[in-house]
Amino acid sequence: MIKKTAALVLILLVSSVLLKAQVEDSIKYENVGPEDFLTIIRFKENVLLLDVRLPFEYRRERIENSVNMPLAKKFKLHADKLNRDALILVYCTTDVRSKRAAERLYELGFRKIFNLEGGIEAWKRKGLSVIGRKGRNREN
Repeated sequence: MIKKTAALVLILLVSSVLLKAQVEDSIKYENVGPEDFLTIIRFKENVLLLDVRLPFEYRRERIENSVNMPLAKKFKLHADKLNRDALILVYCTTDVRSKRAAERLYELGFRKIFNLEGGIEAWKRKGLSVIGRKGRNREN
């Protein structure tokens, strides 16, 4: 009976350590919807808004005050120049590339990372404005 209890306690202890490690590792960035993303842009200090799409996509339409930093070979080189204490907001078209970018930024030592859930498409569906070649301060 004592051996079974000790084995059960050991299994529970190891399981809790493994689960805690998985939870901590999985919290690399936070997904936020368009309204929360906008709130962070407006009310937080030391914010860097990164558009990780290709340059032609960025020129076509983008969120105002964003910086284009495509998820490509030079991503790490450009990321190394960023302020690690800044609050980083990333977005792309639908959030596939921005999630990868957020994971890379985490691996590079950034810890305050927010991803626009649904990307710029979700942003536009909420009627929030974009700028670019299709028209300055265009509302959808």
